[in-house]
Amino acid sequence: MRTFHVRRGRRASTLATLAGLALTGCALFRSTPQVRSYTLTLAGEPPARLAAPVRIGVFTIDQPYATERLAYRTSPYRLDYYTYHRWAADPRQLVQAAARDYLERAVTSGHGAETAGTPFEITGHIRRIEEIDTPAAWQGALVLDLRVERGGTLLLARSYAETEPAEARNPEAVAAALSRALARILDSVVTELTAPGAAQPSALR
Repeated sequence: MRTFHVRRGRRASTLATLAGLALTGCALFRSTPQVRSYTLTLAGEPPARLAAPVRIGVFTIDQPYATERLAYRTSPYRLDYYTYHRWAADPRQLVQAAARDYLERAVTSGHGAETAGTPFEITGHIRRIEEIDTPAAWQGALVLDLRVERGGTLLLARSYAETEPAEARNPEAVAAALSRALARILDSVVTELTAPGAAQPSALR
């Protein structure tokens, strides 16, 4: 009887060891989710041509968004961050680069020559760049303070806020929505800078 119990105990121990090894093997071969990176791409053309080149200066950002991890909101009181969905670079750099590329289209003639003259100096502060999840749809929300000077003269200083519906419930669609939101903001800037009397300093609004 004693021998029987010893064999049965060894068999149980062996089975437990094999089970543990199997679980360890599953853990070792379990695939890690792939990190996805997103950028801002602005399609289309600006609504008007600027009278001078554009120089993009420093962009700053509110601390909650100073991260490459995409921020998303499910309530007005809670802000979360994706682990595997991230911006391809610091959001400040992405907004800077997207604004530069888009506005350069507004200062280039049809023959490819840039407009000469004292440049527009543009700086900005990102107050909000996030995904908003609601039962009805996902959205991209962007709030951007912009300041435009030319030759030491303040031409424009205001805050722009845009919320754009995403075409699907995923971070890539939200990045596309934020791109469209940024394009609308820059279209407003171009329209204001090319409006009659825009060469004069504007009051802060």
